[in-house]
Amino acid sequence: MLKKGRAHMKNSLTRLFAAGFVAASLCAAPRVFFPTGIDVPAVLGNQKLAQLGLVDVTAKPFQADPTGQRDSTDALQKAIEFSRDKRMVAFFPLGTYRVSGTLTAVKSVDRMYPCLLVGEKRQGRAARPVILLAPHSPGFSDPAHPKYVVNFWSRGYGSDLTKSKPGENINQMLVGIDVTIGEGNSGAVGVSCNAAQGSGIQDSTIDATHGFSGIEGGAGSGGSHVGVTVIGGRYGLDLRDERSNMVPTLTGITLIGQTEAAILTNSQTLVAVGVKIVSKAAGPLIVISNGQGMPCDGQMCLVDSEIVFEKPSAKNVAITSWRSLYLNNVFVKNAAKLVANPDGSELAANPSGWMRIGEYAHGVRPPLYKEKYQYEAPVYIDGVRSSKDVIEGVEKGQGPPADLGSRHLWGPDFPSWQSPGAVNVKAAPYNAKGDSQTDDSAALQRAIDENEIVFLPKGLYRVTRTIRLKPNTKLVGVGQHLSMLLARGQSGDFSDVAHPKPMILTADDRNAPTVMSFCGVGTMEDAIGAYPLNWRAGRNSILCTVMFKMPNPENPGRNSPYVLVSDHGGGRWYNFYAEFFTKEGPEYRHLLVDGTSEPLRFYQCNPEHARSNADMEIRNSRYVTIYGLKGEGNYPELLVRDSDHVRVFGYGGNAAAYEHTSLFRIERTPNFLIANAVAFPRLAGVGSDEHYAGRGVNPNLWYMIGEAPAGGAEIKTAPLDRPVLYRRGAPRGAPAQ
Repeated sequence: MLKKGRAHMKNSLTRLFAAGFVAASLCAAPRVFFPTGIDVPAVLGNQKLAQLGLVDVTAKPFQADPTGQRDSTDALQKAIEFSRDKRMVAFFPLGTYRVSGTLTAVKSVDRMYPCLLVGEKRQGRAARPVILLAPHSPGFSDPAHPKYVVNFWSRGYGSDLTKSKPGENINQMLVGIDVTIGEGNSGAVGVSCNAAQGSGIQDSTIDATHGFSGIEGGAGSGGSHVGVTVIGGRYGLDLRDERSNMVPTLTGITLIGQTEAAILTNSQTLVAVGVKIVSKAAGPLIVISNGQGMPCDGQMCLVDSEIVFEKPSAKNVAITSWRSLYLNNVFVKNAAKLVANPDGSELAANPSGWMRIGEYAHGVRPPLYKEKYQYEAPVYIDGVRSSKDVIEGVEKGQGPPADLGSRHLWGPDFPSWQSPGAVNVKAAPYNAKGDSQTDDSAALQRAIDENEIVFLPKGLYRVTRTIRLKPNTKLVGVGQHLSMLLARGQSGDFSDVAHPKPMILTADDRNAPTVMSFCGVGTMEDAIGAYPLNWRAGRNSILCTVMFKMPNPENPGRNSPYVLVSDHGGGRWYNFYAEFFTKEGPEYRHLLVDGTSEPLRFYQCNPEHARSNADMEIRNSRYVTIYGLKGEGNYPELLVRDSDHVRVFGYGGNAAAYEHTSLFRIERTPNFLIANAVAFPRLAGVGSDEHYAGRGVNPNLWYMIGEAPAGGAEIKTAPLDRPVLYRRGAPRGAPAQ
């Protein structure tokens, strides 16, 4: 079914070639780390928005109709491609945009040329722009051949330019735009977004009442879907694509009224947090298949979520899974069975009311791989290996708290460049240039000192000294690849290469509501006296869709982190990724969390490719939770030392630790858990030590988790163990304060 659906996508691209709509960026382009073009195309009718980096799809030359009266398919397609090629945002003012064919959002070969579709947001108004698939649109009526309303995909280096490479589907986003499928379109899929770093769907409602499904494809590997509601359809989320990205992450997703299943998946370690499912169907409502026979696919972690059957029935089943399943703080209503698996394992529920399950871990032995590697999925509790299920915290009659899902999301008035009071740093009296050459440090600092919401239009803002944020600062841009702060050379605060200083320093305040969103921070190869960020704002802060970027350097003397969380640092971080290939000193970290006890939560975390003792380290810290961790390479993905209450829900990737080492190293940490840690088998003879993803290693010669408890003997998981749960003590999130 999915292959047939992709045939529609290929045919659509062929038509675009014939029509001459695909720009010159189709051809393979060289990697450009920081494109500097800030020209404003004169052809655009809405010059006010164009100056900010936005293409108004309703203005000349596209003139898409926001009233829903005229068909806007061609106008929107041209606007999307123009925006990509000019490195701008396709901006949808409020209204209804009627389409009759697929809107194809193709990322160019270079990741700095993605498609970013953003809707207008007005303070105090819940309304969003709507893409409406017209009733009875041609090609959308056959469920056996699903066809997309909006299709995000990517070309890849050295590949057939007509074939998508999901792993290179980077920085592609649909934000604040709803999709509605009209009548007579039973084969329509609202959005296809099988994507990676910096990609995903945010703040969107997809009405698939008259369609096949809401979303096809998960966003992982540094991307995720956040704050999405899907209404109706046979399926809510269809994540069964065999090329699906690793560790797709769902945050704050609501699925209502699907006639069959709410979630279908065979992805590598799906992580779903804050999910709400409401259904009249008997289920199973979450169906996890056999992962194409691969031992690393089909696992799932479900956390802080609720599943509601509207009608009590002895036939109601919430989840069925062919692979290892982990649940943490999950509530189900009117279910006869919370879990009913093909291997015969079951978990009974409450067929006439609520039931809470505090923790459930069921490991499934995957099929033999390459006729010689038998992976296992045991449980480790306080260092003791077991094949028994974990079932704890079962409470019949216990319903969910009101904030079960919302605690993982930002609020409706989340700041953006559209917020009242947002100040443009390029406007008077600040007059920042954003041209990559002018030193904009003073302009940026003044704007921050004098205002709460500071807006960075498209540009490269060179800084030579640390920009200090106030506790209430909201620093927002138009896109993580478009509104960027840049350090180059060794001058100002960044002249001491032995003691690098941060480009951005937040206030050290445990209650600070600091926000950074839709912007980026990067260093040129010669700016080794600078690093992007020292985050010290606490539990109420948010970092959302921020890109950290640098060329692949060689600086074996550098032992400081690239991104640092310290002091009172905490809050919620969405779509963090730092996956550049670095050859640094042994103590270098892409991301270091050091000495904080404020709750810090990552919703998809992807640090990889560092050549140091670890890609990411948590030390002397408490209450750090990662919802979806992905990595590649041979060095440890995560090092935890002298910390407490650290939780990792779901790990995946194609990493293979060097012989006799591990991907996770935990030292002197009394309370922690790692759930469903798997990896694509990267066998000996593949890659090399100099390849960005490292080399393959015999799976019998390395192990997933190594632990050094305080006062105890070293513990290592068996080489082919991929634990459904490794837990010590009683790890928990931070208590409410």
